[in-house]
Parts: sequence; C-alpha cells; structure tokens
Amino acid sequence: MNFKKISLMMALTISISFAAHAGTEDFQAHLDKAADKKLSMSQRWAALLQATDYARGNQIDEIKKFSQHTEWYLRNATLVALNKVDHSAAIATAKELISDKALVVRSAAVEVLAQRMSTENKAILIREIDKNYNFHKKSSLWIRPQILTKVAEVAVQDDRSLFAQHLFDKDQQVSEVCAHALEKLTGEKLGNKRFVENWREFVKTKKWL
Repeated sequence: MNFKKISLMMALTISISFAAHAGTEDFQAHLDKAADKKLSMSQRWAALLQATDYARGNQIDEIKKFSQHTEWYLRNATLVALNKVDHSAAIATAKELISDKALVVRSAAVEVLAQRMSTENKAILIREIDKNYNFHKKSSLWIRPQILTKVAEVAVQDDRSLFAQHLFDKDQQVSEVCAHALEKLTGEKLGNKRFVENWREFVKTKKWL
C-alpha cells in the first residue's frame, strides 16, 4: 500500500470520527434544550424532534425517556419523534401512552398505532373506545370517533357488531362513523336522508345487536 492510500485512509478515518463526535454533541445539545424548563413549549418540542436527526443506536432510548415526562407536550413530542426514526419504538411507546392522562397524547398514540394497524393494534384501539377517560362528565370526547374512523378503514365482517352497537351512541359523530362503516361492510344503500336513523332501524330489523 503506497503513502497516498495510507494518507487517504487516515484522513477518512479522522473525518468519520469527527463527524460521529460532532453528531453526538449535536444530539446532546438538542436533548438538553428539550429538558430546559426555561425554554418555551415550542422550543422544547422542536428540540426533541431535532434530536432525532442526530440520534444513533441506543440514543433512541434517551429520546424515549421523554415519554415519561411530566409535561404532556413532551410526551406527545416523543411519539412524533420516535415515529420519524424507529417505528418499533414508536409502537411500543404508543401502547404505553394510549391511556395517558392527556387527551392530546392519547390521540397521538391512536395515530401511531393506526399507521401500522396489526391485529393487535386494532384490538388495542377497540378496547379504548369506551374507557372512562375518553369521556368527560359522561360526554364523549373526540378521540372516540377518531378511533372508530381508524378501525372503519380496515374493518372486516367480524367488526359488524362493533359498529352496530356504537351506532346507537349518544355521540353523533360516533353514530355517523358507524353508519358509514356498516354501509361499507354490507353494501346496503339506505339513502342520505335520515342516514343514521335509517341504519338504526335496519340494524334493529336485522337483530344485529
């Protein structure tokens, strides 16, 4: 091996080493910003997402730690960040945060799980529809029609009873999602006038409840 080749290899090694070191410093700098309580919500949110641009290997675990943060927007940002760089980690974290105390975080978890709607993820979402924390003083929260909409996109005949049951929900959005889902599953066209009411009568006639 001649001198030029040796010099080139050494220069390349030094360059790679420097880039890795710089990347680690950039990662930590953004992570520190995300943890800095003196910064605004938007700054901390952006910093956590920017950290993913420099994350390597087990540094993803450092980002995931923010899923346990006391601030809801950082738990939310964690899901968005992980979804950019590690789908498996995003799914695992979404399963943990699907029951988070913050509605916005739960909604973000729904989006992550729905992007990869496996049989398991679908079952998880269905179980969440009628959880107490998805109601406020007996009023349905918007995450419920969100979940049913996602399930409806991949619905099969075995889901008919789910939509028939929630067709009679007090939440009008929930009822409408279910009526459209039943129309798609059965191929029945009951008209647009009194759409939900027609489907309720149809379901009762068919004794699907």
